[in-house]
Parts: sequence; structure tokens; C-alpha cells
Amino acid sequence: MHPRLKLRTVAVVLLCCIAACSREASTPSVGAGVNDAGLTPQVVSALESAARGTPFPGDLHPGTAKTGRVLTDAQAAFDVKHYTLRLRVMPESFSIEGAVTVILEGIEQTPVIELDLDPNLDIVAASHNGQPRPVRRDEDRFSIILAAPLQPGERTSVTVEYRGQPHVAKAPPWHGGFVWSEHEGTPWFATAVQTEGCDLWWPCKDTYADKPDDGVSVAISAPRGIKVASVGVLDRMEVGDDGFDTWYWSSRHPYTGYAIAINGGPFVRIEEDYQGVSGVFPVQFWALPKNEQNARNLIKSDVRPHLEFFERLLGPYPWGDEKAGFVETPHLGMEHQTINAYGEQYTRGSHGFDQLLHHELAHEWFGNVMTHARPEDSWVHEGYASYMQAVYAEQITGRMGYFDRMFNAYTHSEHCVAVAQPEAVDVGEAFDNRDIYTKGAWMLHTLRNYVGEYAFWAGTRRLIYGTDDPWSLQYPIRTRYRDTQEFIRIMSDVAGEDIGWLVDTYLYEAGMPELRTTRVDGRLDLEWIVPGGREFPMPVTVSIDGESVVVPMTAESRSIEVPSEARVVIDPESYILRALPIIDNCEAQTDSQTQDNIDRYSRMAREYGWRRQPTSEIKQDEE
Repeated sequence: MHPRLKLRTVAVVLLCCIAACSREASTPSVGAGVNDAGLTPQVVSALESAARGTPFPGDLHPGTAKTGRVLTDAQAAFDVKHYTLRLRVMPESFSIEGAVTVILEGIEQTPVIELDLDPNLDIVAASHNGQPRPVRRDEDRFSIILAAPLQPGERTSVTVEYRGQPHVAKAPPWHGGFVWSEHEGTPWFATAVQTEGCDLWWPCKDTYADKPDDGVSVAISAPRGIKVASVGVLDRMEVGDDGFDTWYWSSRHPYTGYAIAINGGPFVRIEEDYQGVSGVFPVQFWALPKNEQNARNLIKSDVRPHLEFFERLLGPYPWGDEKAGFVETPHLGMEHQTINAYGEQYTRGSHGFDQLLHHELAHEWFGNVMTHARPEDSWVHEGYASYMQAVYAEQITGRMGYFDRMFNAYTHSEHCVAVAQPEAVDVGEAFDNRDIYTKGAWMLHTLRNYVGEYAFWAGTRRLIYGTDDPWSLQYPIRTRYRDTQEFIRIMSDVAGEDIGWLVDTYLYEAGMPELRTTRVDGRLDLEWIVPGGREFPMPVTVSIDGESVVVPMTAESRSIEVPSEARVVIDPESYILRALPIIDNCEAQTDSQTQDNIDRYSRMAREYGWRRQPTSEIKQDEE
């Protein structure tokens, strides 16, 4: 990892500039005045720690903080088939207690079942096929000792009971965990753990590479007055005799661990039918009561048009047999499968649409139904989701909006490390590189212009669905893993030529190709200077007094005749991602960027009412 990226301080700029925030950060710096605005000292300390990348007393265990690591031999020995999560959430003490049952199948013989769990949470008991079994803990991992080794092809189940206070997010969703707040006296909470993983709050196999093939069941008990929104379909709600109600959700689809989310609050549920390309499915929005009309307006102005855009261009909404779900959260947002977290507060961006909602909805295609195979392939999620925002801006405002977003992406690229890093050992490390969004989007832009409209979108659909023509697919739609090499193979096939040179140059090199031009004696000389000395036969369009000439660059350099008085513009339509003198070197990061993050975090902490301790403890501190 590049040493600067260890701080995890500037990645937040990306999500606001490319993926989400349309609001400007106008909050003054964190300091003595912040507490007067309602933030406790614990919240102030946490958000400053998050922005500066410095240690904090509530920091996660280093192992828990990593998700998508290489599996141990014990974890690789079995395949998860189904998770059943039963959880009791107690906001008054910021604590949880519950149990997880894992149905699994043996791949290799193993005497143990190894799962992940934050050591901050206590394991109460474990069982195998209903029989109590001993547990061996090794910090962020633990093993259930089986009565007899699991055999290849054998199905079995283990159950783990646990409890404790889960890690509280420092600055969600970028520094994630449990998010605690309240609305008009009712607790309001959410989980957001994309780069930390499911083991932050429940026992699981914390990897993107083993989704539960047969789906998940989630039963969440919370104090009366709290409605719980989660994944899949709401089967029922049971009123308890202890003041807690239980909400039963289930899905038959595979899920990445972080995409299984719970959200509780005094919600109003809004539900409308949507006619998708493969049938009618419900759109649900779980909104705070004060925002019910805002949510209804958002469904009309954005949710429906966004779904139509994605289905027309890509193919069927992947989870139409369950729901397209959105829930108002006390943090900015996250792409939780069938229940996207939404915290943009109903503000529309400068390009005429809700950018956060669009970005997270894009992840239902790029991230949830089609998932990256390894951390180094994270750009497949974020590069595509970011690029789709530019494509939608093009639909709304024309090329003006498209290039405004692309220019913004260009100026927020860093080029410190390669977009696809084989050495990235976990998802958090991959996400520390904001170029997975910006440079990933620009690679797609350049590729689209090189291979043409039809080939690009046909290849994209094949990447997601395995077919160029997915509109006749019926539910359930198959999920699949993809990596960079498969992307190259698919795009090369539809383009009719090998495009590996283009993708490899942009994704596996930190720098950008430089086009050197020299104009003298009625001639224009062009030469590509490419990182790593790679071959880069990218043709270049040259405008000469408004007339475009395409210069093939199959050789290292080319020369064309140009009248000495002619006006010449290189790549006038900005088709090619190349080095331009408009961004600083990656090392030119300043303290002002850290301060920008502190300002942004503090604004959000006030807007969302972030808490790091129960109300009773806050009152004691005030006394």
C-alpha cells in the first residue's frame, strides 16, 4: 500500500464529489464551538480521529477492520448456504444480543468451522446440529470444534449465540459500524460496514467470495415504536409481551455480508408498484414521518426514472421478485441489497437528479448481482457506479452534464497507486484508493469511445447477466463474480479485438499515458509516452480548423501535415484519458484536505445526530 493511503483521510472526498454529496460543506472547523452545536466530546474526538487517520480508543480490532481477506484453510473448507440471524437491539445501552445459525456444506474435510467476529463481542455458546460444542477464540476469528470432522459434500449447521456493545461508527459510512441516533425521542439506528465487514456486528464468514447460496433470514427485535427495515421480504411482525416487537425479513438470494443491513426508527413505510421489464415489483421507502411527502416525491422524481434508466440500458432490476427498497438513515448512504441506505436528505444535485440515490441504486447491478471476485477488482463496483451517474447526467442535461461530471472525476483523481492492485489484501485497502471511482470511470469512458456504443453496452450487459440480451430473463436472476481479466475477455469478444492493452494501461499503472506533441515546419508530431513502457496504440483525433482527422498510433510516433496558420486541437471531444497539466501529483495533498474532512464529518454529525454513548451517559457527563 502507498504510505499516504494508510491514513484513509481523502477517500471521503471522492464519495462526496463523485458518488453522492450535492450539498456543500459549509460548517466551521471542529473546535470549542462544536459542542455548543450539540456534539458530545466523544463524537468530536472520533470524527477528528477518522479525518486524520489517528488512533482512537474505540478503534476496531485490526482484524475486524479488514474484510475480504484471503480465507484461512479452515474457512476455505466449507461453503455457506444460508444465514439465519436473530438479534435483539437495545438502543438504551447501545448493545445487542442474538444468535446466528449457519447452514453450510463441506468442501474439504475439516474438524472445525471457523468464523469471524469482533473480539469486542462475547460468544455465549455454540452448537453443532443442536448439540453444544466448545469454541476456541483467536482474537477476531473463532472456531467451533465439531464432534466429528465435516466431510466434503456433507451439509450441517452451527449456531453461535453472542452479545455485547458493537463498534460505534466514527464517521459513517466511510468509517463504519453501528450508527446510533434518535428522532423526536425514538431511537434511530443503522448498520454500515462496507469496508469493515459483517463480523463487526454478527458472526459470519467475512468475505465477498462466499455468499450464502440459499439466502438469508433476519429477525430483529427492537423496542416498541421502532420499525425495522431489512433485506428481502417482510414476512411478518410479532408484537412481544416484553415491550419489544420482532420484524422477520427473508431473502432467497445470495448476499455479500456487508450488504445485509438492519435499520430501525419511527419510520413510515411507503409502497408503490413498479412495472419493470420482467414484471411488477414493489418500491418501498421507509422514511421518517416528517419526510413522508418528500419520500413520495422522490419516488416519483427519481426512483422511477432511475429504475427505468437502468433497466432500459442494462437489463432487469436484479431483485424484482422481492423489492427495490430504500430507508432513511442517520448517515449518508450505502448500497445494501434490496434496502439501500439513503441519507441525502432529499436534496437534488446540480445535474437535476438525486446523485446519492442513483449511485447506490447502481450498485444493485454493479456490486450486488455482479460482485468483484477479489479486492483488487473493486473498481468494477465503483468505477461503473460512478460512470453511470455521468451517463444519466448526459440523459438529463446532455453532453454538458456528462462532461461536467467527467471533469470533476478527472480533477479528483490522484494516480498514487494503480486502480487494480494485486497486493491489496482486503477491501478497505482497495477502497483507500479513490481512483477506483474516478480513474475507473474514465477508463470506461475511454473504452466506450474506442469500441463504440453497441459493443460497450453489450459487453457491460454480458458482464452483469452473462448475456447481451437480458430483457427476457425471469426471476430469480443468477448472481455472479467477475474480475478484471474477465472484463477484458468479455469486452474483447464483443469488440472483435483484444482491448487488454487499453484496460491494463489504465488499471495496472499508477500514472497516465502522456501524449507529447510537437508542431514545427508545417507538421504535427505525436508520440505516446506510457507508464511501464506498455504498448498503447490509441488513435488520436486531431481537429484542424474544425475538421477532424483520426491519426492511427500503431507506431511509437506519428507525424501529419498541418498548415502553419491552422488552429489545432488535440482530442477535441476528450475521448482519451491522458496526462493533462490540471491536477497535482499525488504527494501534493495538504492539511486543508484533512480539515475539509473534519468540517464535513462535523456537519454530518450534527445533521444526523450521531451518538457514541447512551443518552443516560450523556446526561451524567453533563451533570
